[in-house]
Amino acid sequence: MNFTAPGRLAAALTRALVNTGIVCAAASAVFAQMPSSTNRSRAFGPDACGPADPAYIHTANETGGIPMFLQRSEAAKAFHLVRESTRNNVATVFWATGTLEGRPRIIRIPVDSVTSRITFTFSVDTKGNQLKVTQPSGGVMEEGSASTEITELNCGRILTMTSPEAGEWLAEITGRGRYWIEAQVQSDIFFVSVEFVKKGGRPGHEGLFRIQGQPLVGTPATLQASLSASATKTTEFYLVNEQGQTIQKLQMDAVNSDRQFLEFVGSVALPNVPFRVAVIGRDSNDRQYQRFFASLFHAESVEVSANLDSDELSPGSTRQVAFKVRNIGSPRTFKITITDTHKFLTKVEPKELALGAGESGTVQVELTVPAATAPGVGDDLVIVAASTAGPPTSNSSVVHLSVSSSGQSPR
Repeated sequence: MNFTAPGRLAAALTRALVNTGIVCAAASAVFAQMPSSTNRSRAFGPDACGPADPAYIHTANETGGIPMFLQRSEAAKAFHLVRESTRNNVATVFWATGTLEGRPRIIRIPVDSVTSRITFTFSVDTKGNQLKVTQPSGGVMEEGSASTEITELNCGRILTMTSPEAGEWLAEITGRGRYWIEAQVQSDIFFVSVEFVKKGGRPGHEGLFRIQGQPLVGTPATLQASLSASATKTTEFYLVNEQGQTIQKLQMDAVNSDRQFLEFVGSVALPNVPFRVAVIGRDSNDRQYQRFFASLFHAESVEVSANLDSDELSPGSTRQVAFKVRNIGSPRTFKITITDTHKFLTKVEPKELALGAGESGTVQVELTVPAATAPGVGDDLVIVAASTAGPPTSNSSVVHLSVSSSGQSPR
């Protein structure tokens, strides 16, 4: 089975293009669903690794990308990472960010026997830091063989090897400042999807459906994971933090027997820090494997939901869509940001909500569809509620609307 996970090309572009100073707009266009912000990236000298726009770093962290601090002359080199990230059946084995304080940091990364390629990506915001990768047999990963490709960057390193040894690899990082490291593999073991879900559907057609935005604090959440597991013997699920460290083990139950798309469901007590979902186990040759799901989750104390009776828009019409914003935390004020892919948006009221604990507010959105709009055009409407006062929190909701061939859409 060949599979390219949804969004991997977008994430790869963020990894490679975030801070060249000449192609930031490309990454911005890819992430049109993110709240708009001013691009504060600017050119930096050959002895510097930044500064970078915090919004781009945030996007990379949220999607499991690596913010690369590239010189203008290094833009082409970064496509080493784009190429490897967009192969079929690419999976993340490890992802972490942290701060170096002069002492070496050693990270242990298990590589299984069904991996055909592995790529290590290392990025830093301080020049002079180093990454050394050691294979299970003890040899340091270096340029010089047909199976190895290494790209040296001013503020990072990209290393790829085909047919890597199975066993425990060591990544040793030395230096100071913040770092990002990722290990990606091309393998028959990979996450197909991971999402938080809730029960829904019409009577007689109930099922589990993906929630909008992030899960909410204070109540257990239901997690659904699908894994390409034909090359595995065992599976154990964990939550890991942004430093790649285990937070807690999960109790996940298999709900089908199709090992190409093996599905698991379980209840999760949400941690109070951002987290990723990881799976470890033994592969078909009894070697250890490990996979991280790239997207970062975090429990939030605001909920955004759509009150939608139809998903249709009509050419030449104006449509009203209502969103409910519910504050389940302490009193605070929320800024409302709304975007849509085809720019049908004409009015948002209000643009700010002051909500007490447990209170809800309604945001009315107006969309005007030009009369010449072709039937079948889709419009993704994205609303983000972010606190501007009180404890920080934010959440979002995405509604997909389609232009119909005739008739008036509901107002």
